[in-house]
Amino acid sequence: MTQKNVRYIISCSQNDFGCKDHPDNKCMRGFFSLFLQAVYGIGFAQKYDLSYYVDFSNFEYAYSRSEDQKEGRNFWEYFFNQSIVKNTDKKILNRQIEVFPLRIWNRNHFRTLNKIVETGLDFNKVFKKEVNEIKNRISKFKTLGIHIRKTDHFLEFSPAGDARYIRKIRKKFSSYDKIFVATDDREVLEKLKKEFSPKIIAHDFIRSHGEIPIHNNEAYKDGPRLAKEALLDCISLSFCEELILSPSNLSYAAMVFNPELKYTIVESKEARLSRLKTLMSYHLDNLGLRKW
Repeated sequence: MTQKNVRYIISCSQNDFGCKDHPDNKCMRGFFSLFLQAVYGIGFAQKYDLSYYVDFSNFEYAYSRSEDQKEGRNFWEYFFNQSIVKNTDKKILNRQIEVFPLRIWNRNHFRTLNKIVETGLDFNKVFKKEVNEIKNRISKFKTLGIHIRKTDHFLEFSPAGDARYIRKIRKKFSSYDKIFVATDDREVLEKLKKEFSPKIIAHDFIRSHGEIPIHNNEAYKDGPRLAKEALLDCISLSFCEELILSPSNLSYAAMVFNPELKYTIVESKEARLSRLKTLMSYHLDNLGLRKW
């Protein structure tokens, strides 16, 4: 990495990230698993003063394809500006240990990742305009943000029931003008609308019905749109005054965008144990008592 013209390439690579050898040359990971990998990779590159390039075009990703475009391009560039790779660049592919998308629920760690986002990500003009419009709409009100991850999340952890989220919202209902909901499940959104109308607000986005996640559902072919909607939901949460979150990558990324937010995680005992184990390892590593 000390050579001249080194370009650090951030990309998914075979089974390093639990992709099971990319069946049919497809990467099935969710948007925020890839997003957090990119953030960690950019941070690694900044630490060693390397030029970098986020490249999600080496496989077919769920977010690469659109209804009128079979060949996937680098979907990262639908949202972020970055300098192109030159013929003279010597490309070095990221390794799992450098960029694995760990969720470390720690305020200082959020701040560290936020600095990487602020210095290493450059929204393109069109996307930045949409983000600013959403910020203006949400900022008009005192807003509580909710993220409820459903569909296939049970494959990672036993989920907390909807009733636990509802109890949390009820306790805070009178303190907020609006309740912004981000969820991948349309039935959950309808349930919250019935329970807490007229304070509920949500984007008019595609949502799943059942256990198949949106990005792996063949009924939805417009991958770039799905990526855009996930990213806008996440950023919208970061504009709220307080969050009620799931133990998920999208929830975690919302805190990366705004590390000072007050938040509560609604999680099962299994998810909480996993989160605390990762957090303990993080603290031990900082003390020099454990190495990743």
